Amino acid sequence: MNPLLAQFLAEANDLLASVDEGLLHLERDPGDAELVNEVFRAAHTFKGSSGLFDFPELTRLTHAAEDLLDAVRGGRLALDSGMTDDLLAAFDLIRGWLAHVTAHERLPASAGNDAAGLITKLRAPLGGEPVAHTAATAAAGIAVIDAAPEWLAWFDAEWLTETATWLETTTSTMRFVRYTPDADCFFRAEDPIHLVRQVPGLDKLGIVQPEQWPAPEEYDEYVCLLSFVVATRAGIGELEYLFRYVPDQVQIVELDGDAITRHLSGEPPLKVEEKVTIAVTEVIDSELAADARSVLAAAQRTLEINPVEGVQLRSVALAVMAAARALGVPEDLTEADRASVSEAVERLLAEAAPAPVGTVPVAAAASAPVAAAGPPAEPTGRADDPGGQVGTRVLKVDQEKVDRLMELVGELNVAKNGLTFLADSAEEEFGSRVLSRRIKDQYAGLHRIAEELQSAVMDVRMLPLSVAFGRFPRLVRDLSRRLGKTIELVTEGEDTMADKDVIEALGDPLVHLVRNSLDHGIEPSDERTASGKNPAARLTLAAVADGDAVIVEVSDDGRGVDPVRVKRKAYEKGLISEEELESLSDIEAVDLVFRPGFSTADQVSDLSGRGVGMDAVRASVEKLGGTVTMRSKLGQGTSTRLRLPLSMAVTQVMVVSVAGQRFGIPVDLVVETVRVPAAEMGRVLHQDVVVMRGEVVPVLDLARALDMPWAADPDADRAILVVSVNGQRVGLLVEQFHREVDVILKPMEGLLAYADEFSGTALLGDGLVLLVLNMKEVLGLAARVA
Repeated sequence: MNPLLAQFLAEANDLLASVDEGLLHLERDPGDAELVNEVFRAAHTFKGSSGLFDFPELTRLTHAAEDLLDAVRGGRLALDSGMTDDLLAAFDLIRGWLAHVTAHERLPASAGNDAAGLITKLRAPLGGEPVAHTAATAAAGIAVIDAAPEWLAWFDAEWLTETATWLETTTSTMRFVRYTPDADCFFRAEDPIHLVRQVPGLDKLGIVQPEQWPAPEEYDEYVCLLSFVVATRAGIGELEYLFRYVPDQVQIVELDGDAITRHLSGEPPLKVEEKVTIAVTEVIDSELAADARSVLAAAQRTLEINPVEGVQLRSVALAVMAAARALGVPEDLTEADRASVSEAVERLLAEAAPAPVGTVPVAAAASAPVAAAGPPAEPTGRADDPGGQVGTRVLKVDQEKVDRLMELVGELNVAKNGLTFLADSAEEEFGSRVLSRRIKDQYAGLHRIAEELQSAVMDVRMLPLSVAFGRFPRLVRDLSRRLGKTIELVTEGEDTMADKDVIEALGDPLVHLVRNSLDHGIEPSDERTASGKNPAARLTLAAVADGDAVIVEVSDDGRGVDPVRVKRKAYEKGLISEEELESLSDIEAVDLVFRPGFSTADQVSDLSGRGVGMDAVRASVEKLGGTVTMRSKLGQGTSTRLRLPLSMAVTQVMVVSVAGQRFGIPVDLVVETVRVPAAEMGRVLHQDVVVMRGEVVPVLDLARALDMPWAADPDADRAILVVSVNGQRVGLLVEQFHREVDVILKPMEGLLAYADEFSGTALLGDGLVLLVLNMKEVLGLAARVA
């Protein structure tokens, strides 16, 4: 992928999120002038960056949104809910387009049709589409379409027909290149094959052979006789840059679907003045020039920070070249601009090494906002001068690289834990206590380093809860409007940190809880007013750190849960018995909402009522190693609390063995380990029990639950591991206790992927694989066996 395009896609997410967040705040406070400016600047920056690529539909749509925001900013229009809906819909569509661009490096074929309706809606408050094809048309990135050359016939007619059909469904174009290397190109150290292989966005390549090959006795292998025809989605500027050393050997044309169709049918090409398309070079949007200056300024700043990084410099070079092309208009280009562009390009081209294919640059070459146009400012300090550093230095790293680093830390932990087994072997097998002690000393030092490294990598993986909370202002706005309710969303503790895997997995449970509150929990405004409440309901998302866990709470001030109605519904659905209907407490009744298949909705809608929401929440959270509790007061509201581990990457487990096989149990579930004399074991209703400090604790045989051939010695003490699952204490009868270890948990794969009694596997220091138990499933399995 083009490094500049990769940079644009990486930063587009932040810009679109900024626009969404700003629009939602602006809808509540339309008079905030600074907020209007922030949203406009984010949209303007996005539009300017998109103009550097051949995405005309994208640029036109963002231009229409920007024009509407500009009218709001200038006070000519007042932003209402309808305009906000259209703007949010436009940027949602753009977000979907960019996902397609990430996979295919081009917009979807339906982009033109999808954008047309939204553009009309966005321009309606401004008086509709502009009639004249002037600066707006030029800013949309529409190019002059060339006449199809004769050498286009070298391409397969069927492929040309398919390409023309696709192009005619959009306003996109395609570039065609004829590259005819000089016969003596090899003597000038030119490599035509290597050059052609570097063409970005390559769609089709044809090798043109000479009309007549020379006779064998006259054939010279040092003479180039081949030429090439290429079809590509790359921009003309990129192609000119690639073939900059052989410009006289290259012909580049830009064709749309109509031009290709006319070529195939033998019709003459349209004259330029007959075409609806107007050349960008005729009328240049002054805002594009401002955007280009900002790109150039950002590129030069990056150059000062990263002076001799090949990949980064190449990214900067592409940005500078793009800025230079956009600024290449005599009346718009000042002498200062011309000098800075020339100097930067010469310097970059002299220093930059070719970037490997597919490399994504780390430098943030085009990340600066474009609020201020004008010549780039002189740097205030040198890169090697600490006093010249302004702000924090942020390095953008691919998520997969961080995950790989975490895997290596896990492997280091496995290797480190192996030293303890080696120390035991040195003493037991070879009788060398001195060697054993030295190995343990080395283990202690390595253990400290490994823990610090693990902590450092974990810090890199940590993200604020604001990442998970960010989607809900939009969700609450859309659903509250749809349900006809007035709801104020409050977020607290967004700065609380958790592992990225926890943040990502938390999204679906939170969506279920928020939708449940909006649909079931919160009453309509008239019902709230009748009961003496504020017509505007309050929905709160809060997060707080609690030791090695994070607590996330979703609460509302709605109608609350009626325990009597819940018990009656559960009995009607066959989820509880008649005895439970009479005996369950209010707190236990509220917990019934997490039962599979339970729902209090009288009608099924696309929001709720199918009975698959709250049980999915509990299942998802427990899969993360967390717990869910709900508290509610009738008429006052409901609060659902999720307690989650700070990290899923590293898990601390207690190792036990049964029938000679070792198993791991998460330490946060372990209450204690005890050894009980066989005579003190009791039995109640066919269930083994033990009395511990006045409390009767049921004891389950782990070997029997897992269908393993093992029975405890009748005269030996019983090794019992006491765990707490969903607030209930249970004892597990095991063969032997081992140590606690930190492991990197791997999900179950292959034939064991559906074995729910195991939550994953880990590698121990002695090379053996440890199966980590899913205690909820194991206890259910033990109950069924009993």
